[in-house]
Amino acid sequence: GKPYGWNDMDMLETGNYDQAAHANGKMSNMTETEYRTEFSMWAISASPLVVTTPLMNCSAADGKVFRNGGQGARGLKHPSMADAGGCHVVKSEQLSTSPCLPGVSYGCFDTNQSMWTSLGCRAYFVLDGGDRSILCDNEGYGRHVCDPEDEPVPEVKCSAWMSDLQKEILLNQEIIAINQDVTPQGRPVKDGDLSVWARHLSDGSVAVALYNADDKDQDMSVSFESLGWDKTQQAAVRDLWQHKDMGVATGQYPEKTVTVEAHGTVMLRLTKQTEVVV
Repeated sequence: GKPYGWNDMDMLETGNYDQAAHANGKMSNMTETEYRTEFSMWAISASPLVVTTPLMNCSAADGKVFRNGGQGARGLKHPSMADAGGCHVVKSEQLSTSPCLPGVSYGCFDTNQSMWTSLGCRAYFVLDGGDRSILCDNEGYGRHVCDPEDEPVPEVKCSAWMSDLQKEILLNQEIIAINQDVTPQGRPVKDGDLSVWARHLSDGSVAVALYNADDKDQDMSVSFESLGWDKTQQAAVRDLWQHKDMGVATGQYPEKTVTVEAHGTVMLRLTKQTEVVV
């Protein structure tokens, strides 16, 4: 990346959990820690922050609430079974070569007179003991919602909605500011080592990401010499995820090491301190 020419690291999956279906048929298994790391590395790499997270909370006329378009997310209401409380669905004729498995690639919504398919399942279905028939013939491995052929689609009202985790990450103004700076992208401070990244910012400060790609916790630090500063340089340190000033460090931060959890990232902003002579 360079000024006005940016990386494109694709869409952010922030907080999507099990609704993050992809064309390869695999569902997301990212953790809260990994969602923060994703946002951190997009920011320091100067990649556009393109969000693929559905941000809608929809209510049908019967009062049924579907957050994120009715697609399940951890902590949200979404039946993942073929039978869900007051509904029951059976496959009558399969159309796809991909398997249609109850509770895995198809199921129904309680009280909503509709059903869902995923993972390439396409078929004719019977809902609620033969009362309603449904053709669910949508291409693609993502999750699709299908309505009965003889039932009107209920009026749906939608308003913006975000989970607490999505708010914490996507609305972090301090990390967004790193991303929005016009200076060249950040890069590893040492060739061949992806654990410490730095980006020199337009106000003279430096954004630093301590990135732990390992499957176990690691003790990490950043040397000021690796940033192009003198080893005696003092700098005020700000933790951008904790929104906390960490004091003034000399030569490196921290003085010894900080433990970064597996797949985690510590995001810092370092500002040079000038000694005042009286």
